[in-house]
Amino acid sequence: MIIRQMFADNINRKINGVIKVDQAADDTLEQELHEYVITKELKKHFITFFSYYNEAFEEPTADIGVWISGFFGSGKSHFLKILSYILENKEVKGIQTAERFRSKFEDDPSTFKLIDMATKGETETILFNIDIEGPIDKDKTAVLRVFAKMFYNHLGFYGENLKVAKLEQFIDKRGKTAEFRRVFEEKNGEPWLSARDAFAFFEDDVVDTLTEVLGMSETAARNWFDGTETADMSIARLVSEMKEYVDRKPEDFRMLFMIDEVGQYIGTDTDMLLNMQSLTEKIGSECGGKIWVVCTGQEAIDEIIRVRADEFSRIQARFKIRLSLSSSSVDEVIQKRILKKKPEADEHLQTVYNRNDSVLRNLFSFTDSVMDMKGYSTASEYSINFPFVPYQFIIMQKVFAEIRKHGNSGKHLSGGERSMLSGFQEAAQKVQEKDQYALVPFFLFYDTVHTFLDGSIRRVIERCTRAAEEGHGVEPQDADVLKLLYLIRYIDDIKANLDNLVILMADDIRLDKVVMRESVRASLDRLLSQNYIGRTGDTYNFLTDEEQDIQREIRNTQVDTAAIVGEIAKILFGDIYQQSKYRYGKYDFAFDKMVDGITVGAITGGMRLRILTVATDAVEKTELRLMAGSVGEAVVVLADTPYYEALESAMKIRKYVKQRNINQLPKSVQDIIRAQQEEANHYEGSAREDLKKAIENASFYVDGEHLELKGGDARAKIDQALEYLVSHVYS
Repeated sequence: MIIRQMFADNINRKINGVIKVDQAADDTLEQELHEYVITKELKKHFITFFSYYNEAFEEPTADIGVWISGFFGSGKSHFLKILSYILENKEVKGIQTAERFRSKFEDDPSTFKLIDMATKGETETILFNIDIEGPIDKDKTAVLRVFAKMFYNHLGFYGENLKVAKLEQFIDKRGKTAEFRRVFEEKNGEPWLSARDAFAFFEDDVVDTLTEVLGMSETAARNWFDGTETADMSIARLVSEMKEYVDRKPEDFRMLFMIDEVGQYIGTDTDMLLNMQSLTEKIGSECGGKIWVVCTGQEAIDEIIRVRADEFSRIQARFKIRLSLSSSSVDEVIQKRILKKKPEADEHLQTVYNRNDSVLRNLFSFTDSVMDMKGYSTASEYSINFPFVPYQFIIMQKVFAEIRKHGNSGKHLSGGERSMLSGFQEAAQKVQEKDQYALVPFFLFYDTVHTFLDGSIRRVIERCTRAAEEGHGVEPQDADVLKLLYLIRYIDDIKANLDNLVILMADDIRLDKVVMRESVRASLDRLLSQNYIGRTGDTYNFLTDEEQDIQREIRNTQVDTAAIVGEIAKILFGDIYQQSKYRYGKYDFAFDKMVDGITVGAITGGMRLRILTVATDAVEKTELRLMAGSVGEAVVVLADTPYYEALESAMKIRKYVKQRNINQLPKSVQDIIRAQQEEANHYEGSAREDLKKAIENASFYVDGEHLELKGGDARAKIDQALEYLVSHVYS
């Protein structure tokens, strides 16, 4: 039996691998709804969401936020889209969405009852990808502006331009919309809805229409048209308009903003996080649970705000429902949507396993692997996963995650045309004409990811492939081995030694590992001789522009603000100013030391020296706040020198080096890393000198006074501040 004939569904059918929330064609939607797989994990999420959502009908809530997190390819965008269809009970090809899901919950009628209850009232959803719809200039009102745009679009107004949208809203409130559109089309020849995006080019037509329909004077109409101001928008005003809209609807009406890729769009931008927090808080407090905000992000909301959790505690409170999608859910979806077998094929494959179980157990035995890398445990598992091996689901998830960090050319992978789902489908298609003994070798997944790799990586593979075709020192299999080495390049859990590479190259359960071992060894030797790969001990690695690669990895290494402030404190009180007591006359005065809210050393309860770095919010460093906050203590506001950036760069390098097993890396990479360590020493020296300058040029506030101190070095300046504190407060 050939593989193509084994699948319950046509392996060559078109599948929408990457779900985009803006795809709305009926054929696409019908397939998404029909093939949507309710995994065990998703069923729990459905119960959690709809239980809480339904409770809000009985008892209005201000906690109207839902945060859906999961790695790229975990299905969060799909889940968001499906929730939107269910809640709106969208009719697709004559069948309402809730009814389509009845059969998916045949074994769990109580959960379907929750879904059915949620769809009884009228619901409108505003579904969009904020990365696509949001403004390019991400200032502190970016979140507000995209909410306003999508709300006005939903009402039928032109949300792209708030000035036009507000005009349309004004006309609509006077019941003149139909008349305005008719008159404009008579004068312009084009329908208003088609022409409004270019309204600036039709001044006379717009002015004439306004005067005729609204009775405006020509002067007033031209003043509006020529005005350069855009319609101002505040959170309070927008939420007021939203509330006015939902209050006109029935009591059980709900409106949901369902927003994809919020985590990616906002990142850790403080202004946008504050904007999001203020907006969701206002919606929650004003609208009585009638308007909800459902977001997705690759990170949990706690991770996004962890550096400044206290400041953003209110956004956590609003997003009470937090749903996390894991890799197990993706495995189950692939097995059911792509790999589901016909009954006769399932029986045949289980027979194949039972006849070859000892061979299969021996075939998939990795050396020095950290993750749970396994082959098949039972005949049923063999049939469910065939022609793939269970370990491939684990590795591919990590491959996608690592390529997001290292290999993509500045593009978001979620904007690409590849996913775990499409990757497994394409790999299966490549072996569909083979028989029941065939397996998918891991290198076949390279074609799924290569389109969004850096050109520097693709060029290496393409150069090797051309050389193999032309017989220039390498053979066709060598290019496959090179693809494999790239795919596992960043997967530390699998050592890229000969034995493991043989397993990863396996394309048949009857594989003679001795023969394959020699074949792969010969490929590795040829690739080494042509300088496509490097070798350290028994481990092989793909080679590209390593120095650029390492620089990018260091830049992407995350260092917590708190850790940087901690290092600043060590330099300040372990090097620049080491005293723990200040001598005044014949007495020693102990003092507590603090940097940005972090206490250094033991607390004495005596006087306090507090130092504020650039990491402290600007609000805390205003003149009035500092004068009021320095009563009974000395506060030093460090001048703006590049000590923070220098120390952050050094710490990124140190952290990166700690994460790498240097002795196992190729010599060329070790040399680059050693040079980076020298650079870290330089950064730390610069940070120390910059901190001294920052103290020498700092602003000093002592016991409610802004002091102008005499000249001197960093230590002398701090001594002067403490002297003033002791003489005015403690003596």
